[in-house]
Amino acid sequence: MDGNVVKPRYVCPADHAALLASSGGLSCTLCGTFYPVVNGVPVLINDGNSVFRRADFAGDAAYQGASGYGGAADKTSGLRRAYRSFARKLSEAPVPSDGGIERIRTMLEADPARKVLIIGAGERQSGPNAVRTDVAFAAGVDCICDSHDLPFEDGAFDIVFAESVLEHVCDPQRCVAEITRVLAPDGRVMAVTPFLQPVHMGAYDFTRFTYLGHRRLFRMYDDLGSGLCGGPGYSLIHIMRNSVTGITDNRRIKSILKLAMLLITYPLRYADRLLMRTESSYNAGCAFYFCGQKRATAIPDREILKSFRGQ
Repeated sequence: MDGNVVKPRYVCPADHAALLASSGGLSCTLCGTFYPVVNGVPVLINDGNSVFRRADFAGDAAYQGASGYGGAADKTSGLRRAYRSFARKLSEAPVPSDGGIERIRTMLEADPARKVLIIGAGERQSGPNAVRTDVAFAAGVDCICDSHDLPFEDGAFDIVFAESVLEHVCDPQRCVAEITRVLAPDGRVMAVTPFLQPVHMGAYDFTRFTYLGHRRLFRMYDDLGSGLCGGPGYSLIHIMRNSVTGITDNRRIKSILKLAMLLITYPLRYADRLLMRTESSYNAGCAFYFCGQKRATAIPDREILKSFRGQ
C-alpha cells in the first residue's frame, strides 16, 4: 500500500458531521446518534431513512453473508450442502458480456493509489485502498451502511463500484446522488444493473432498468463505456428457470426443478456470443453496465435520448 494514501474517514450518515469513538461504537458530534461497532465493523445506518436498523446488526439476529439479508448463514451439511454448492456454481458462472466491462475494470484498477468505494461488496476481493460496504456481514466488509445515506465526506473517493446494487435499493436516484456526492470532481463510477431478470433476494429487490433508463440514472456523468452484461440468451435462462420453478411452492420439489433447469439452460449462455453482436440485442438484455466520469452539470434528457441502443 502507498504510505501517502489514507482511507477516507467515516462521518455521520444523517448529517455528515464528525464521529468520535465512544464505548462500543461511534457517536455523532452534531446529533449525538450512537453507531455501534460489531466485531470491529462500524454499523453506520441512518435508522430514519433505511429499511434496516442499527439494532438489526447486533447479537445472534445480525444479518450474515453476502446474500443473507435477514436470514442465517448456511449451516446445512451432507447432500443438502453439496446440492447448494453445486447449484451456486452453476447459477454464478461467468456472465457473458460484450467485452467492454472487462476493459473498463482493468482501466479503473490500473492506478492502485486511487481511493475506491465498493458498495454491496459482499465477499468481493479488492485492493488495499478500497473501502468495502454492505448491508450484511461478509468477510472483509469494512462498514455496514445503506447507500441511501453514505457515511463519507463529500468528494472522498476517486472511484465507486456499485455492481448488482441499484436493483436492491428503494430509491436508486437518491443512491446515485449519494455516489455523486462522495466522488471527487473527476471521479468515476462503475455500475451493473439488471433489466430482464426475475426477482432475486426476495423482498429486497425493487427495480429494473432499460439501457436508456440506466444511462439517464447517471446523467451527471460522461459515458466512458457502457453496454450489455448478459444478452438475450442469458435473459432466456432466467425466464425459463423461474417459469418452471414457479409452478410450485413446495420447497423440495422446487429445489429439484431448480437443479434440473440449471443443467438444461446452462448451454444457452453460449448463444450470447452470437446474439450480442446486434444492436437489437439491447431490447432483451439481461443487465447493463455503465462507467462514467463525473461532470459539473446534468446531461439534458433530449441528449440522453440520443444514446438509445436497440431497434
